[in-house]
Amino acid sequence: MPYFLREVLFFFLGIFREFWWLIALIILGRFYINLRKEHQKKIKQEKKDVKDWVVLEAKINREILQTPKAMEQVFNSLNVIEKGCICLEIVGINREIHFIIRAPKEYKNLVISQFYSQYPEIEIKEIDDYFSSVSPNLPNKELNLWGTEIIFNKPNCYPIKTYSYFEEKKEERRIDPMASLAETFGTLERSEWCIFQIFLKPLSEDEEKKLAEEGKKEIDKLLGKEKKSVTWPEWIAAFFKNLVVAIAVAPVWPGEGEKKEDSPKEVSLGKKEIINAIEKKINQLSFKTGIRVLYVAPQDIFNESKAIGFMAFLKQFNSKSLNAFKVNKEVTTASKAKLFKTRRIFLKKRNLYQAASKRKQEKKSMILTSEELATIYHFPALQMKTPTLTRVLSKKGEPPIGLPTG
Repeated sequence: MPYFLREVLFFFLGIFREFWWLIALIILGRFYINLRKEHQKKIKQEKKDVKDWVVLEAKINREILQTPKAMEQVFNSLNVIEKGCICLEIVGINREIHFIIRAPKEYKNLVISQFYSQYPEIEIKEIDDYFSSVSPNLPNKELNLWGTEIIFNKPNCYPIKTYSYFEEKKEERRIDPMASLAETFGTLERSEWCIFQIFLKPLSEDEEKKLAEEGKKEIDKLLGKEKKSVTWPEWIAAFFKNLVVAIAVAPVWPGEGEKKEDSPKEVSLGKKEIINAIEKKINQLSFKTGIRVLYVAPQDIFNESKAIGFMAFLKQFNSKSLNAFKVNKEVTTASKAKLFKTRRIFLKKRNLYQAASKRKQEKKSMILTSEELATIYHFPALQMKTPTLTRVLSKKGEPPIGLPTG
C-alpha cells in the first residue's frame, strides 16, 4: 500500500478510535427520534380511532316526495365528521331492501338529526348488526359468496352522471336509478343476500388541494396548455448548443423562449362541458369514498351471475366523456392464476367478507361529491313501485300543544 494511502487510513482509524462513542450516540439518537415519532403517530391514530359504533336502520314512509337533492343536503351536513367514517348500506335480505347506516356512536345524534331534517317522514331505529346473524367466516360448507370493490376509470376530478341527468320537468317522467337495484334484489331467493356498502370520510385540507390541482391540470390539458416535460437528452443538447453560440446569442434552455400564441385555441363544445363538469366537482364538498358489493347465498343455489345487477346499477352513472365505475380486479373474488387457483379464490373471498363484516376501509378509494353520492344513495321516491321496497305504513307526529300529561 502506498505511503500516502496508509497515512490517510491511520488518520481515519485514529478518529474512529477517539470518537466512536460520538458516532454511536448519533446512531442511537436517530433510532430514538424515529421510535418517538412512531409512538406519537400511534397515539395520534388512537385518538382518531373509533371504539364504539352504532348501527341504524332508516325505514321510509309512503310519502317520500323529496328528490336526491334532499340527500345531497344531508351529505353536505355530514361533511363535518372528524373521526372514523360513515358506512351507508343498501341491503337485500328476505327479498326486501333495507337502508342501514353505521357510524361512530358519538355522531349518532348528528346523523339522525340530519336525516330527519330533510326526511321528516322516515323512521330511524338503532338495530343489531345483521352480520351477527351469519357465520363470521365465509365461505363455508353452507354458504358461498362473490364480491368486489369499485374504483374510478379516470382521475378523481372527473365526475359521474348525477341525478339532474335523470330528472325531467314533468314529475311523472322522473327516472329513479334506484329502481334498477331494487329490481335486482327482487330476483333473489329469501336465503340470498346482496350488500352494497359506501364508505364516507370528509377530505382533509391536503386532499382537497390535491383534488383541485389534479382538476386544474386536467383542464389545462383539455385547453392545450399542458406544460411539456423536458427530458435529460434535451437538456444535454441545449447545453452544448448554448456553449457553441453563447458568444453571439443569449442561451435558451428547454421550456424557455417558446412562442406564445396570439390567441387561445378554440375549444369544442364537448370539451367545454367536460371542463365545466370538472370545475364544478373540484369546488363542491367531497368525501373520500369506497364502494364494496357482496352477494351471499347457500351453496346449492349460489349463482355469481346474479351479482351482475350491481354493475348494471352502477353503469347508469357512467359517462364516456366524464368518469365511470369499474371493478377493482385486485380485490374481486376471482383469480386468473393457474397455480393454487381454488385456494387463492377461497382466501380472496374470506378476506373480502371479513372486510365487509368489520367495515374495513377499501383498498383503493375514490373521491365523490355530495351530489354524486346522493345520486347513487338516496331514498326511493314515491313513484317507484317495487315489491321489494317495504315502506312504513304509519308516520310519527308531534303531540298537540297543551296535551294534558297528568
